[in-house]
Amino acid sequence: MTHARLWLAGLLVTTAAAAAAAAETGRGVYVSAAQIAALVAKTKDGVATAPVPAGPGTTMLAAHRTADGQVEVHLKLNDEFVVQSGHATVLVGGKVEGNKEAAPGEWRGGKVTGAKAYQLGPGDVLWIPAGAPHQTLVPKGGDFRYLAFKFDAK
Repeated sequence: MTHARLWLAGLLVTTAAAAAAAAETGRGVYVSAAQIAALVAKTKDGVATAPVPAGPGTTMLAAHRTADGQVEVHLKLNDEFVVQSGHATVLVGGKVEGNKEAAPGEWRGGKVTGAKAYQLGPGDVLWIPAGAPHQTLVPKGGDFRYLAFKFDAK
């Protein structure tokens, strides 16, 4: 394992432990923008994601896309995107045909029709309710980085 990969693996273990400790002590957890960028620096098949510390009941992922994503449907989780850099079109809603269950309550693939198209750029926030089909489309040659918060639908 290279030094950079060891550092990233250590950061993930450290931040997970720090998040647990923060919940017990009431102290925060700090991860710099540079550390977050390093976690998702290299994409594979147009995407990279990595967990970032979050409180109980919330999962936060740093995400980096250089290609379109698949259609996704999370039956029990809301998504909230906070754009860090780049631009993308995110399709939300409509109907999906041809998707498959990837895990319990998690569907991937297929084609979405009738969705609303949101044009996202730096600083924008998009909330996607549980059960809503969505797909991130990145312009050819584009580079889109965002934080994705996932939390239970109430």
